[in-house]
Amino acid sequence: MNDTYQWSPKRLLIVHAALLLLLLSWLFEPTRGLWLSLDEGWFRFSDQSLKKGGDAWRLFWAVMNHEWFDYLFGLVLLSVFIISGLHAGRERWAWHLAVISVAAIAAFIGTRIGNLLPIDRYSATLEFRDAFHLSEWVSGFKTKDYSDDTFPGDHGVVGFIIAGFSLCYLKRGYGWASVVLAVMYVIPRLVAGAHWLSDELVGAVFVCGIILAWFFYTPLAKVLVERFEAVWSWLLQRVLLQ
Repeated sequence: MNDTYQWSPKRLLIVHAALLLLLLSWLFEPTRGLWLSLDEGWFRFSDQSLKKGGDAWRLFWAVMNHEWFDYLFGLVLLSVFIISGLHAGRERWAWHLAVISVAAIAAFIGTRIGNLLPIDRYSATLEFRDAFHLSEWVSGFKTKDYSDDTFPGDHGVVGFIIAGFSLCYLKRGYGWASVVLAVMYVIPRLVAGAHWLSDELVGAVFVCGIILAWFFYTPLAKVLVERFEAVWSWLLQRVLLQ
């Protein structure tokens, strides 16, 4: 992608207005009721799949919601950049590492902003007494199927931001691969009932939209990538020349 980003106040305003309308649609009627119905509908569907599914089905989602799977999937998301860099050749390694570094910073900022939103929401497994709890069913390891602060979905914030950087900086195939991986990263928490669907479709989209807008519609991304590329070039030269 062309990385000559400059200030684009018009695009910033449009994105922020659209994101604000999205958030307001979740906060207030008449559209809030629609979001809540969608949330409950998704939860009932996924909860019934766990109740009626066999042990293999339940074990699969229990493993997918283990904390080590989060780390593994994070590495898989980053591997999109690594594979792209390997195919591009050694002369582009520093640039790819710079983009990864800036994307990681953006994702961290996104999670911090998400924690600052003054919205407290319990997960579906804590709201409904008849919910199936993977954490009570599985034995031998811990799995995450509840939260007392679900909005916005932190997995969605991280995954969508990384996917946004992939779409903007990498070739189309790598970009869309990261989008698919980001969605897969979010699904386990939704199936287990640890997050509501709107935690991702509204909360995560709201936060990551703001972050990506400020990185891409201002010189911020361009400046940071250039700075990190210089650092990585120096480090790689030191390593490769030894």
